[in-house]
Amino acid sequence: MFNKLQLMAVAYLLILAPMLLGISGRIVSEEGLGIEGASVTDGHRLVYSSVEGFFSIESRADSLRISRIGYQPKVVARSELDQPVVLKEQSLSVERVWVRAEYRDREPVLGATLIHTDTNAGMRSAGDLVLESSSFFSTDTRLAGERQTASLLGSFSRHSLVLLDGVAQNAAGEEFDFSKISVEQIDRIEVIKGNASAYGGSAAIGGIIHIHTKAAMKQAELEASVLMEAGSFDYYKQLYRTYLRRGNLAAILEYTHQDAFNDFYYDTPDFWGLPEPLRRLHNRKQSDGIYAKATYLYKAVQMDYSFNLGSFTKELPGPINFPDLYDRSRLIGRYQQHNLRGTLAGKSWTHELSGWNYLDYSLYRNLESTNQMARSHYSQNQANRGIQAASSLLLGDTKLSALAELKELNFSFLNRVSESSVEGERINKAMALRIGQSLYPWLMRWKTALALRVDWSEDEFHPSWRFEHELELPWSEELLLGGYLGESFSQPSLFDMYWIGDSETHGNPDLKSENSIGYNFYLSWMLSGIRIRGAYYHNRVENLIQWRQYYLNGMSWKPFNVGTAVIDNYELDTSWKRGLILVGAAVTGTNAKDLSLEADGSPSVTYGKRLVYTPDLRINLSIKAGNENRGLSLKYSYTGEQYSTVDNLIESLPAFDSLDAEAYYGVRLGRIGILANLKLMNILDKR
Repeated sequence: MFNKLQLMAVAYLLILAPMLLGISGRIVSEEGLGIEGASVTDGHRLVYSSVEGFFSIESRADSLRISRIGYQPKVVARSELDQPVVLKEQSLSVERVWVRAEYRDREPVLGATLIHTDTNAGMRSAGDLVLESSSFFSTDTRLAGERQTASLLGSFSRHSLVLLDGVAQNAAGEEFDFSKISVEQIDRIEVIKGNASAYGGSAAIGGIIHIHTKAAMKQAELEASVLMEAGSFDYYKQLYRTYLRRGNLAAILEYTHQDAFNDFYYDTPDFWGLPEPLRRLHNRKQSDGIYAKATYLYKAVQMDYSFNLGSFTKELPGPINFPDLYDRSRLIGRYQQHNLRGTLAGKSWTHELSGWNYLDYSLYRNLESTNQMARSHYSQNQANRGIQAASSLLLGDTKLSALAELKELNFSFLNRVSESSVEGERINKAMALRIGQSLYPWLMRWKTALALRVDWSEDEFHPSWRFEHELELPWSEELLLGGYLGESFSQPSLFDMYWIGDSETHGNPDLKSENSIGYNFYLSWMLSGIRIRGAYYHNRVENLIQWRQYYLNGMSWKPFNVGTAVIDNYELDTSWKRGLILVGAAVTGTNAKDLSLEADGSPSVTYGKRLVYTPDLRINLSIKAGNENRGLSLKYSYTGEQYSTVDNLIESLPAFDSLDAEAYYGVRLGRIGILANLKLMNILDKR
């Protein structure tokens, strides 16, 4: 009997508890008449008022936002709802509204993180945006014009698949250079952490970084902007951008020029016995780029075309212990990217057909350096072209998505010293399906999705999948429990397979594809302006590819499938916003180890060693105060120790930290807006 009473009491509380969290009230006009159809939201849930203006919402929020067309919106404190809420009338001014034919979910992948651009922040490229998160790390020098790659959750940077408006940018398996994409082109970045090949194909072992560019169609008819930047290391940048709309046609045109000498001081090992730091010379970086995007919109049809053309010249100083080997070396290159997409959308369906053609060329020359021991001269060509068809259908709380893709990858390498050359080609076909479902058990919301994809090229067949779920509980403003389980793959890069740069490095055409399986759990909670998110990620990679030394007429380097790696990550991310102040803190702990075995099953010499260039800890702290016109910010980052050799025999690279400050001030003179930005980086002067 006692147990039955306990069960009845628990059931009663489960049913009654959400009712006790409810907020009720009435919305009236200035004449005291009830207002029907007014929206009432706590920022998470949304209800509408009845014919007489009454409403009830289940919420523990301190305040509600109430709005209705024809009335001024109002934010009302919970304590004020014992009296009717009076809305004042507001005259309507209806402007032309442009409706895009594109039909997409704002966040199609459960648990994905969205990074939005800050127009006031002094960021130069997509790399600056992603590296604001403690989930990312880069071994590259963070100076203007330098290469910017990023590794996600302790994986190698080539295991982060980068998409640009749905098209893979590093489909050949190489690392992606984020410095190619100007931050002015970006609307938002969607980060899908963990095994995500089901959403993009090869190279998504660590996750996907999906960059969405700004839409060309918007309300303004004519806009123009000029950006001038100057900074340390003789850095200078100029950007000219214009926007034009005439009827159903809109276009964006942008030109960028950037130049930086990047000669900086660096510390040397104690055993070198040098009294003063050395200066790294011969490090100038120059680049020019033209970007354009055009959109034509007619009823339910939308056509988009964009191109990105660029060229660069980079001086490459080489290792610090042999500067005279590379004091005249340089890398020059050019690239062009063309994208064409057509969209047809209905009330609950959408069809897309897109095609692309990417061409990259680079030429390395080191023939005039003081020391001729590293004499080298070679060129590379790479092409990525393809076509993709995608459809989606929304049936109530169910969404179905399907995709078919065909792409061709070409790589050629010419050694201009030995007159030897090599070519590689990969034709990849893929089909994908995603099923998403929303359920509403009790007062909860449960989202679940299953994504399936099959890639095949030549004799290789690569299935991948990802199962996701997210449960929203009703006991807070936002309380989410979720996770994923999935399998991914990464084909060896054409560079690793066919490289013939010099006598000491060789490609390996016999490389096998890497495979991985992993899972994740996360908890997200928001209450009274405070958001806290904790997550755990586990990933196991088989057939891991690494460059290793071997003996062939002397010591040489070559990539091999060395075995197994296991990567665990722990994340804690929190933010608090009050008025004009935003405070954030993020911590990521990484344990990435090599668990490779010999052919007889015994541990290899690298068994239990940490993977190279994977810091054990990353911390980001930030505080920002201001609005869209003026503000201040302070950012601190800490990067833990990391190893530079696979056997961990050389002492680990020490941890380091950095402190940046920024201030901006904007004014508007009629139709002209002026924004001044000052950014101080590495205030602590750490090297």
